[in-house]
Amino acid sequence: MLVFAVSRVRLDKDGRVKHVLWGRVSTRANAWAGPESEAPVKQVVNASHAGHRVFALFPSEHGHVPERRFIVVDYDNGWETVSLAGPPTHEREIHDMNGLAAPLPHRKP
Repeated sequence: MLVFAVSRVRLDKDGRVKHVLWGRVSTRANAWAGPESEAPVKQVVNASHAGHRVFALFPSEHGHVPERRFIVVDYDNGWETVSLAGPPTHEREIHDMNGLAAPLPHRKP
């Protein structure tokens, strides 16, 4: 089982996670095991389905701290995204995470 952390999220207009900035972490070193990369939420969903743990990192005055685990949320139309496990927590919800900037529009040469 691998452990991943999400440091930034991009939400759609309804507040659902669409993209993340994430990476694998070493729980022994409590540090990144490699570089973070931007990915569609489907990769987080796939990691969760594979049994890997994915945690949300929340901003603090000393950097980021892992607080809550992501779980998969299924929609009636077959679409899947992620949400935070457990009951709502003050200042530890998805909208409290650092945002991921919108991608730059592609320009044709």
